[in-house]
Amino acid sequence: MNTQKLFHKDFTIMVLGQIISLFGNSILRFTLSLYILDTTGSAAVFGSILAVSMIPTVLLSPFGGVLADRVNRRNIMVVLDYCTSFIIFLFALLFFNSSSPVIAVGLVMVLLSVIQACYQPSVQSSIPVLVSQDNLMKANGIVIQVNALSNLLGPILAGILYSFVPLRLNLIISCICFFFSATMELFLHIPFFPQEKTGGLVSMVKKDLGEAFHFLRRERPDMMRVLVVIACINLFLSAMIIVGLPVIIKIYLGLSTQHYSFADAAVALGTILGSCLTSIFPEKIHFKTSYRFLLGSSIALLPMGLAVVTNRSPGLSYGILMVFLILALSSAAVFNVAAQTYAQQQTPIQYLGKVGSFITVICVCALPLGQAMYGGLFQLFQNSVSIVIFFACLISIFISLYTKKTLKALRE
Repeated sequence: MNTQKLFHKDFTIMVLGQIISLFGNSILRFTLSLYILDTTGSAAVFGSILAVSMIPTVLLSPFGGVLADRVNRRNIMVVLDYCTSFIIFLFALLFFNSSSPVIAVGLVMVLLSVIQACYQPSVQSSIPVLVSQDNLMKANGIVIQVNALSNLLGPILAGILYSFVPLRLNLIISCICFFFSATMELFLHIPFFPQEKTGGLVSMVKKDLGEAFHFLRRERPDMMRVLVVIACINLFLSAMIIVGLPVIIKIYLGLSTQHYSFADAAVALGTILGSCLTSIFPEKIHFKTSYRFLLGSSIALLPMGLAVVTNRSPGLSYGILMVFLILALSSAAVFNVAAQTYAQQQTPIQYLGKVGSFITVICVCALPLGQAMYGGLFQLFQNSVSIVIFFACLISIFISLYTKKTLKALRE
């Protein structure tokens, strides 16, 4: 739908539906992750379960991309949100009867990851057909703000509820969020362009994925190089933050669940600030020079590492962590929006879902490896966590400098 007005009915419904759905997802993942860490007390187990739960996203996202191009995206979003609500409802009923609750939580996180692998390609590939090219960066910034806002409010509420009320209440709240999101999406209209069916399901999926891979590998190898760079950033920077925050705050500094929930919210706040910049000043942000934001995000890890050289002043260390965490994530968000917009602008409409899913796989595939790696590193250096942060900082700076060269070679 090519229109100069950004917030028309369908885009507004999609945004509101995402707010509710992502809010429920944020509460759910925060609660389950914290339950695992509190129950086991092991950074290695925590990181490993997070890593395993990401595997379905890596393996099944290409299928989700094919689905997004072959099936009405609205229907995909509605069905999967209802399914998620039902799964969480059953889990809330049966969880306390499980003899192995940690294993049960891990299985649910894997199952939800399977659903997200099919869900997210539909959301991402819907944006370019709902808004005009002039509004694409603004729209991407708003969608990322929605995601971050849910991550900002969700952990705060989940942290409070986790400390004072039974776990089951968190699960029920998340269940209700997904149910309302699916109901709202029933009124959404996303332009759908049916594609010709060729052969059976397996051959059709194989053909579609082959076309997407050919586009990235042969027609746009410059885009493939950018995706490899982003995968490296996820491996060495993003994974460190995901695994490191709860370990540093709760175990190393010995602070409370509320402190961790506010730190998790700081991640979202930084993302909101960065994506706001892309929505307010889209004409001033160019992808070829966006490596500067990536470099700034990497450098921000240095004072974070210095803040936890010792744990003698947990409050001071926590304050420094919060300030530079927000700066790091705001810079990373600008780069992320610019990269996503560039990829959507360069991809033919019939390939949006498939290519988008390949982008997800390439970029996300590094996260499970990174989470497992940092789980082990934080376990090994549990008394000197600053070493792990300095390691992530150094590698990320080198990757950012290499990104400068890669972006200069991009085709317009």
